[in-house]
Amino acid sequence: MLVTLPNADNFQVQRGLFIAAWKVWFKRFNDKPLDWHEGRMPICKTNESLAVLLECGCRFSLEAICRLIAPWNYRNLEMASDDFIQLNPSLFRRVPYTKSNGDVVDGVRLTDQALDVWEELTYIAQDLYMAFAEARIQADIETTTDDPIVIDDAGIEVIGEDIYPPILPEIDDSIDEYAQALVAWIDEDPYQPLYQRQPVHDAVSGWDNRLKAAYWPKPRMGYNELSHISSPLLYRAGLLAHGLDEGREWSYEDKNIAVKTACEIFLLYGVPQRDVTAENVEAVFRAALSEDSNATAKMNSGWTHVAAFATHHLESSENRTPLIAWNSRISTSFISRLDFLLVEAGCCGPENLFSEFGTVPGWGGTRPREVSLEWPSGYRQWSTQIAASKFAVRIRDILNHAKDEQGDALYPQMPLAGGDNGLWTVRGIQMVLSNDGY
Repeated sequence: MLVTLPNADNFQVQRGLFIAAWKVWFKRFNDKPLDWHEGRMPICKTNESLAVLLECGCRFSLEAICRLIAPWNYRNLEMASDDFIQLNPSLFRRVPYTKSNGDVVDGVRLTDQALDVWEELTYIAQDLYMAFAEARIQADIETTTDDPIVIDDAGIEVIGEDIYPPILPEIDDSIDEYAQALVAWIDEDPYQPLYQRQPVHDAVSGWDNRLKAAYWPKPRMGYNELSHISSPLLYRAGLLAHGLDEGREWSYEDKNIAVKTACEIFLLYGVPQRDVTAENVEAVFRAALSEDSNATAKMNSGWTHVAAFATHHLESSENRTPLIAWNSRISTSFISRLDFLLVEAGCCGPENLFSEFGTVPGWGGTRPREVSLEWPSGYRQWSTQIAASKFAVRIRDILNHAKDEQGDALYPQMPLAGGDNGLWTVRGIQMVLSNDGY
């Protein structure tokens, strides 16, 4: 029941995920999305990089699907090879494909067996696979080069044009004043949920309403649904982290759970990785738990989520830092707003207060955004991971404890999945910022 990519060191994914990706590609990039059952797709196999493949107009192709199914390390290599098609005869049937200009090229369509596999899945399983496939497009698309990968949409946005910040820090203010200004600004700034750069649902304001409007990777996967899917992964990550905190070595079973948990986190967020070994997962857990800014453990837009899951249980622990996932969306939200606040305060750069903050490349939605100051790269940097997370804890504490002049809570509590309210967590803040930075 697995699909093998021979040119990615035989990386494998579930057949259901690959069929879902086929369906998502028709939905997103074909003029006849309902024809996915019998529709044809060009193969477009090539040794060119993913960036060149997309620039050449081959977004709707088997090659593009395979590149995004594969871990980032392999995305600049040919994936839809003859060997790949021969290894997966139950999935594809070779057919000619006629391009819009009339040229006929090699193509494929799904086999009847593949369609039967899809139809035999429960509706719940189909919906999950569709979400996981969609996440491959919505996630940070990393490759072995710095070329911009624009598979969906991208645009330039200037922060500050809609709602001027209600609080402006002074040039000599502390990091706490900047945190307070950022919290107040996001609270007042209207938020219009977007999907494929198009509005979905109504515009909202306030941290609580922003969280309730959050989704990943598509509007049907809202806050409640994502919380439900994440819950077992948070639970298992917490058990593994507790063991390390108490000085216990992971058992053979723990190591298997660790690898499976990490792989499912990568699946959920659309960021497949290679070298997902128990040793690598444990190294990330240990670096996250010890807040090691100089760690050599793996770190990118996928492993940052593992670090966040590994530390979620620290929300109620004093002097411990639950980590935020530092990807392009969250770095875009933080840095674009802090950049505006620093410039308005008369600062010439971020180095005095935010020297460890750095950007993560991402193209899609309103990313990249224009900034005025020079920010370093925070990509794959544990120092940025730790510094940004400590700033997120400041934001969390402001949301939970700030009072108005009458002594009442300045901000509403964090909505919880199921309808209750409670204290804000770094994970809740992360979800708000992820959509703010789209």
